[in-house]
Amino acid sequence: MSMRKVLTILLLMLTVLAPKARAQQGVDNDLVKAEHAFSLLLADEADSLLAMMSPEMVQALSAQDMHGAMAQVEGPMGAYQDHSQWERRMIGDTEACVSTVSFERGQLMAVIVFNGDKMTGLRLMPVVPDTTPDFYTLPHDAIATDDTVHTAPGIALPATVTLSGRTAEPPIVVMVHGSGPLDRDETVMANKTFLDLACQLAEHGISTLRYDKRTMVYPQTPVSTMDDEVILDALAAIRLARTYNNNVFLLGHSLGAMMAPAIALRADSLLAGIIMMAGPARDLEQVVSEQLDYLLPPDTPDSVRNATFDQLRTASPHYLQPQQQVQTAQQLSLPILILQGERDYQVTMTDYRLWQQAIGERNGVVMRSYPALNHLFLEGEGPSTPMEYQRQSHIPQQVIDDIAAFVHAQRFAR
Repeated sequence: MSMRKVLTILLLMLTVLAPKARAQQGVDNDLVKAEHAFSLLLADEADSLLAMMSPEMVQALSAQDMHGAMAQVEGPMGAYQDHSQWERRMIGDTEACVSTVSFERGQLMAVIVFNGDKMTGLRLMPVVPDTTPDFYTLPHDAIATDDTVHTAPGIALPATVTLSGRTAEPPIVVMVHGSGPLDRDETVMANKTFLDLACQLAEHGISTLRYDKRTMVYPQTPVSTMDDEVILDALAAIRLARTYNNNVFLLGHSLGAMMAPAIALRADSLLAGIIMMAGPARDLEQVVSEQLDYLLPPDTPDSVRNATFDQLRTASPHYLQPQQQVQTAQQLSLPILILQGERDYQVTMTDYRLWQQAIGERNGVVMRSYPALNHLFLEGEGPSTPMEYQRQSHIPQQVIDDIAAFVHAQRFAR
């Protein structure tokens, strides 16, 4: 499960901020109301906080949902310390009241939105540091072009195809995201995993196709199955990729890696191979439980853990349904590359070893693990933490080399 999904559960993503540009009049009053609302959150005065919310927010929440919300945040972040003065800021195309909240183990950004007298949005979200605009750069001979993944009537997902100029008729890799509403770059805090891969693979003569996830493009459209969450859009992206080159590979990260065998099984002969980066081999309910064990203090009340699973079951019940990904992978005959960061606490070496036991000895399966890498395949030291994702970094060359070697090996074998 991606870090975005964990943060959605643990960091009180209460509602989607409705796009709105508000007039200057009344802004100061909103800042006062934001401070009051946050004080209610800190004091666990759920009923009073609900009274400030719009009917839409109240319908989606309850006092029971709100009780202990800050305690859930303090689990992974440590005790609340203080917060900065509230200020007005644009978050996307929404004007919001924003404050930086400090905890023992890092900072989060509190975002509160008002429409008139009622609160329409409340979030605690990662503080994304300023990023260098040219941190991710394409090689001079690569071309990035816009396209669209059409899955079904009314479903059109903006996409970017990066064409490598290093080889004639370069193979193309379709990238499938982790869980949650992710963009085509798979932006997680300060890092853009898929954009980084696209830039670096282009230098190795490999084209890529990446697309915005359905849950990001259509946030109000219900998603209740893995078909709608992942599979149908990935299959449509594969078909689009084949209009650029018939030598197509599927690269899935986290949830995308877990679902890669199912996608490949239904893609029939459309794929030359699959690449699984940090793919869970177990049911997500067990994976999420281990994530909570890692993030929450040992004395965390069972009610907090149970509330987390209740929220997940309510918001995305299909995440907790068994997917039989290992058994599906055993049915495949196409080449598979499995990659794993050994410092990853979201999808761990337990999953990697299960993949190894199930298909590791099969001809055409290549497995690699990297001692210093985390869930985003970025280097670090010691136990990995959520705050580690705030440090912008590149995927190491060894990972890129392993992916490129796998793709080109299949390309020349075909």
